Amino acid sequence: MTIQRRTFLGGIALAALVSAEPAIARPRIFADVPDKWKAYDDHLEELAAAGRFSGAVLVAKGGRTLLAKGYGMADRARSEPNTARTGFSIGSMNKMMTGVATAQLVAAGRLSFQDTIGAHLSGFPREIADRVTVHHLLTHTSGLGDVPLVDGRRPLTIDELMKEIVKQPPKAEPGGPMVYSNAGYIVLGAIIERVSGGDYARHVRGRILAPARMRHTAFRVYTPSKVPHMAHPYALLDANGRWVGMPRPDGTLPEGELRDVGDRTSSATPGGGAISTVADVLAFSRALLGHRLLDPGLTATVLEGKVDRPGPPGARYGYGFSLDRVNGVDVVGHNGGTMGYWCQLDMYPATGHTVVILTNQDGALPPALRKSRDLVTQP
Repeated sequence: MTIQRRTFLGGIALAALVSAEPAIARPRIFADVPDKWKAYDDHLEELAAAGRFSGAVLVAKGGRTLLAKGYGMADRARSEPNTARTGFSIGSMNKMMTGVATAQLVAAGRLSFQDTIGAHLSGFPREIADRVTVHHLLTHTSGLGDVPLVDGRRPLTIDELMKEIVKQPPKAEPGGPMVYSNAGYIVLGAIIERVSGGDYARHVRGRILAPARMRHTAFRVYTPSKVPHMAHPYALLDANGRWVGMPRPDGTLPEGELRDVGDRTSSATPGGGAISTVADVLAFSRALLGHRLLDPGLTATVLEGKVDRPGPPGARYGYGFSLDRVNGVDVVGHNGGTMGYWCQLDMYPATGHTVVILTNQDGALPPALRKSRDLVTQP
């Protein structure tokens, strides 16, 4: 789960990011749904009332939406509530879109998963250019290091980041154990630009957002506090103002105070940071599983586990997708995280459920996620 800020890319206008309508009353839940999802809504309301949850949640099964609702506040200072239409940074969740965009170019015969970096990009030393493949980049097994995605003043472009990435010596042998690498996905974005002949964000907009009908998703520079109806991120900072919101291995958080950091400028990269809504993330899931983005064979290719992923038994990683087994049930999707934003897409092939959780508060995701997974996977 990446915790760094994202880099600049052009994209769709912020005006199209979220609904132009004012914040609306939050519907409780759709009618005639199983009682357990009504109880889940109650659980989230209780967490929000206790200050432990802030965000938006959508639960669907097949073509039916069971729950779509916001909890807590998008902007506490102005008492603007989160709703199902609120925009959030989805962090590394848009690695899924980079994986799909790569596979689309494979389908078009313009790229191969076994192509080396050097087949498309210059500037890397031979030990990287001639050995690291697209497969390695997609599965975080490239051995590449990483780079800060912000230089302290502003987000950085793909070209600027690539100038730093090519200078780094390899950290490990390609094809070794998975080591999460945002740099690898920046390189994928550069390859997509070179092969497609255009801007990464524009390419994703045309090939993924448009066919999936993701009308409220943006890849570009943004300042959350300046985007209408976007949730402000509430990050956990210590007494010295340092961010301490990354959970410990046991899931607990250090001592600190939640503060609004919505005035910090951020942006989207091939590795993460796009802005989206719960409904748009569901639309992506349905387009993918409905084979509107890739044919059935390539859909299976990007979703299937390729390498072991650090985590519980059965944790695997595909081409931009994480795979888990929860109570014996397969779950595929991706998470994402950055200061004040934590999120998750869970797709359950065996049950037909899709759960989208987008939050704007450090520490808010785990209790909501644990409960949803138990509800889907246990009788």
